[in-house]
Amino acid sequence: MAPISTAPFIAVVGGGPAGLLSAQRLAEAGYSVTVFEAQPTVGRKFLVAGHGGFNLTNAEPLPTFTQRYGSRQTEFGRFLDHFTPTDLRQWLSSLGIETFVGTSGRIFPLEAHKPAQVLRAWLQHLQTLGVQLHVRHRWLGFTPERALRLRDESTGQEFRVQPAATVLALGGASWAKTGSDGQWPALLRPWGVETVPFAPSNCGAEVAWSEFFRAKVGRAPLKNIALECGGQTVRGELLLTEYGVEGTPVYALTPPLRAALQASAPANLFLNLKPDLTAEQLQQKMQAPRNGKSLAVYLEKTLRLGPPVPTLLRELAPAEAGTSPAALASLLQRLPIPVTGLRPWTKPFPPPAAWPGRK
Repeated sequence: MAPISTAPFIAVVGGGPAGLLSAQRLAEAGYSVTVFEAQPTVGRKFLVAGHGGFNLTNAEPLPTFTQRYGSRQTEFGRFLDHFTPTDLRQWLSSLGIETFVGTSGRIFPLEAHKPAQVLRAWLQHLQTLGVQLHVRHRWLGFTPERALRLRDESTGQEFRVQPAATVLALGGASWAKTGSDGQWPALLRPWGVETVPFAPSNCGAEVAWSEFFRAKVGRAPLKNIALECGGQTVRGELLLTEYGVEGTPVYALTPPLRAALQASAPANLFLNLKPDLTAEQLQQKMQAPRNGKSLAVYLEKTLRLGPPVPTLLRELAPAEAGTSPAALASLLQRLPIPVTGLRPWTKPFPPPAAWPGRK
């Protein structure tokens, strides 16, 4: 490992995407930059995120995109004006990573580019800029003189460095094995820095499905739906799982769902299975006679709502819901899903096949 420079430099604490991009921008501006990361490699959470679908940003117009940030959309609107999704795509292209816009509006790298390849190209660029990476170096706080206290995790040796400035890019509190353990606020309190407690966000929701439902449905997608919670509605695809629900609409509604759970548990997500139809249009379609058809056959023929919708209605709807076309139409556009909680932060860790830089 190269020795840590005694010449003036800027320290970046944290080797996730925020830390690496900060290091890049500073290096491009002509500063000497050193990144300190506690884990054996940088970008570990970035690699894990790629396991669930490697979407990098969204092609929505900025006024619409900023709405995804809820109460902080004004602040994030300024960030996105400064570094737009188009800027992100151009930056990736400069690294040799081409992207495309999916049918959902989300932006992905071409199939040939996996998360590890993106990270490897990024690290090569940082190397050409002269950025120094020191892994297995854990930040322990500041000295009274505001120097950085660090520990080399390989040797257990503690030491201090005095950068000209420090950027803290310390991550959140999920996927602790990637380094995001959420312990760093305690290191800032002695300096009068108060932080907002960590809370679940952008996560799945738990539902107490019956054994019958779990055995019958397992994991199944519901496409072109809308979810509503707390007066906010988000469209997309919902994934029914053995423990509850996942998908972009669930993630986007985590803040209002979290607030609803704090007020009362369970809290409802309201599912609209036919968001492209008005209530009047749906009721008109459901005037078609059933002629003895089962509810499952009727929904398939009339509304193209096949499995697992009939089983979902059986699980969540009152028994009398199917007796009245008007009542059934109303239920199809506002089906309550009782959520008992949010998914835990700590999950089984799926290590990628090859970490960049690992010997």
